[in-house]
Amino acid sequence: MRNNEENELYMVKQAQSLRKRDPCAAKAWIITAKTLYPAAFNVQYEAYLFERDGKNYEEAAKCFSVIATNFPNQHTELWQEINALTNALRNESENTPEQEFFVKMYKHLTPDVQHNIFMHTINHCGDDLEQCICIYILMFMKFPKSVTTHAPRLLELLAEGMTTDPDLYQRILVEDVLPMIQHKPPELPPVLACRLYTNSLEYYLRQIMDSETEPTDPWKTIFKVLMLCGQMMGWEPFLPFSKQGSQNVYWEKLVDILSASPPGSSKVLFYATTLFIYSLHGYIRNCRLRIDDADVSHVLVEGFIEWAPDGDGSEDQTMEPPKFSLTTPISPDLSNAFLHAAQCWQLLNTDQFQRDFSQLMVALPLAPWISRFLFDLAIYFGHRDEANKLMGEMTTQSSLVQSLQILSLNLMQGSMTLQGFQCILKIIGELPATNGHLLENMTLKGHRHMVFLPLTRAALVQYCTGAIISRISRQVYEPNCSDRLLGDLLVLQQLNLLNDLRLTQQIFSVIKQRKSFNLRILSTYIIGIDLIEELSHIWNSQVEDSNFELTGSPTGVSSGGPASAGAPARRIGTRGADKGARDEFKTITRQQIARCNENIITLLANFITQEQLMLAQHIFGIQPVETIEIK
Repeated sequence: MRNNEENELYMVKQAQSLRKRDPCAAKAWIITAKTLYPAAFNVQYEAYLFERDGKNYEEAAKCFSVIATNFPNQHTELWQEINALTNALRNESENTPEQEFFVKMYKHLTPDVQHNIFMHTINHCGDDLEQCICIYILMFMKFPKSVTTHAPRLLELLAEGMTTDPDLYQRILVEDVLPMIQHKPPELPPVLACRLYTNSLEYYLRQIMDSETEPTDPWKTIFKVLMLCGQMMGWEPFLPFSKQGSQNVYWEKLVDILSASPPGSSKVLFYATTLFIYSLHGYIRNCRLRIDDADVSHVLVEGFIEWAPDGDGSEDQTMEPPKFSLTTPISPDLSNAFLHAAQCWQLLNTDQFQRDFSQLMVALPLAPWISRFLFDLAIYFGHRDEANKLMGEMTTQSSLVQSLQILSLNLMQGSMTLQGFQCILKIIGELPATNGHLLENMTLKGHRHMVFLPLTRAALVQYCTGAIISRISRQVYEPNCSDRLLGDLLVLQQLNLLNDLRLTQQIFSVIKQRKSFNLRILSTYIIGIDLIEELSHIWNSQVEDSNFELTGSPTGVSSGGPASAGAPARRIGTRGADKGARDEFKTITRQQIARCNENIITLLANFITQEQLMLAQHIFGIQPVETIEIK
């Protein structure tokens, strides 16, 4: 007499042996076995296999429901089928025919059974964290209402996974999980919510910094995540992101929240940090602009302060922060972003936030931006020693940028060192290919100011020229200044003649007062029509005993290059002993006017390079030497 277990096994084997050659007989054995032994797993499982192999989705679903409901967590075979089912659901777009069966069968399962399958899988994941998280996500997709109950556990698992593989789990958090919970965010412990936001922010920042093409509207998404995490912690909401909105609105909102929050509030910490990084990114991004089909960087440098000989206080230093000159169309955006980043930086480095903010800065991939920003901040506040220290820590900048920054630091201290002059020569020797345009408002009266200088040929030569003029122009008001200094200043003034009329007028006033004046550089470097006309007026109105000397190009020699190139130039004077001199003056005038369309940027770059020894003598009061070593 067989026992029940032997009978069950016998009937299952009979069904199995007949399944392929006589399905009807096999079905009869299964029906009989299910009638006699409804609580037997082997019988119910064989019934499921019969329907599964026959591709009978609806009947297979009924059998599977019975097994999943009555025999949970007891049999390896059941776990294998559930695992195959959930794997098929996770990869519906790439399913094999076998997996396609599971997807179709799933649709015939009752919602309770469907949900239980996911929970069964989650409970059997063991140490497979990635699978567990994926099943949670799949369950949320199929059962959105389960988010409220199970989202906290999923978020805890994600936080756990980020300690081992931050790239993977940050991507899952940002791309898969947060969009699912944004309409019904769960309540979370503040520490966990802050950690998840920090990881989300790190993910987006890495995308911004590492991608060749910046993601579309990353800050719109970041602000959404900030609002979501704020909801999880019950924070007063910040403002939604708007491209059209002024950054002043964000700062004013932050100040309102700060005034109503306890000291060291996490809410203020994260809102201010987000606004800081947003402003910092805007600053760094706008420092590159498309000019003449090339990406051109902008560098923050010291502007020139107009000096007044009458002591009107134009150079008096005040305690007010410097202004930003509107030199290019991008200047307002750059200055606003920089100032808002500076405001947030100062707030976050107060005693109540500094420790937590420093930890955030270590966690986020911001080092290249921060080093650039801190250097510019030191420049802005006039902290020269700190700027010098920070410059030594910036390893990614080009030689051109470093030379420009050193020159700017020289100007900040109100004088020029030999190192600063060497930087001018380096800059002239490394001019970029992009021409660009001359800038306005490089020199202002009465207030220290900053300039966002584009790295173009025009702007760099203009800045180097301005640096030299600012250093030697005061000598024009001293007695017995040399003819050569006056002439060299006229050459340099050609770039922005109208921007410093007072200096130009003083130079001409000194020339008029002199009985003898030597302008031998005229035919080489002076091509500005306004200057030539004024000079022509001066020598045409000279009295008998006056002498005006210059160097003319000999017959057959172009007037375009330096006088030292080619055949020796002829010295011409207006004193009567030199017959026909006035006619030759007219000839030279016409020659120079004919050159008025030459590239003034190239001419002045050549002038600084070729006349560097004389310029050094003007600046430092030293006798010319054979060369100035460029270090």
